[in-house]
Amino acid sequence: MVTPENIINNQPDIVQKMFRYWTEYMEKNISFGLYDSDIHTTSHCERVLLYALILGEKIFKGNTSYLETLAHASIFHDTRRLDDYLDKGHGARAAKYYKEFCENGDITFHKDAYNLMAFHDQDDDMGIEHISASFEFNKEDSIRLYKIFKDSDALDRYRLGPWGLNKKFLRNQEAIDMMEFASNLVNKTVDPEFLDMITKATSQYKDRIAKGE
Repeated sequence: MVTPENIINNQPDIVQKMFRYWTEYMEKNISFGLYDSDIHTTSHCERVLLYALILGEKIFKGNTSYLETLAHASIFHDTRRLDDYLDKGHGARAAKYYKEFCENGDITFHKDAYNLMAFHDQDDDMGIEHISASFEFNKEDSIRLYKIFKDSDALDRYRLGPWGLNKKFLRNQEAIDMMEFASNLVNKTVDPEFLDMITKATSQYKDRIAKGE
């Protein structure tokens, strides 16, 4: 776990409990087996998990089934990347791994978690269209879960440099309100030398990064 305890302790009890549980579960049980990445790592998934649980608690008032769905999507979503760029299709590969993991493991499969990660690397229209036809809870809440998860993943774009996140691409006001929190969390949990290296390496692409490319 890379997140400072004082940050965790300032969160609602349900967020603290689920964050600690699923972070430990990820570290002990989940394989990031296809690509050894310095950008899409367990620490990235840990931060996405925290953002997702905070947003989910605010929007859904602590609904544990919804929070568990967000937790599953957070800790599995980048497990089957082949590179550190767009890598369209890594979401579907992660979803396949998640489904197989649930069939052979000790966690309950959530269709919405599968959908969130399967389409998190695709345009919103495609993801929402699929979720509207195949959802676990009800269509409206499942779409809201998708938007929460996409925002949670986006909030961690600060690890690509201070220009990494453009708020116009966020879907929830609650996520916009968390931008400063996310920037500070990256600065507290990413090695300063590595962050400086990434910032210098991506500076020439900052306009493209800010556009979400």
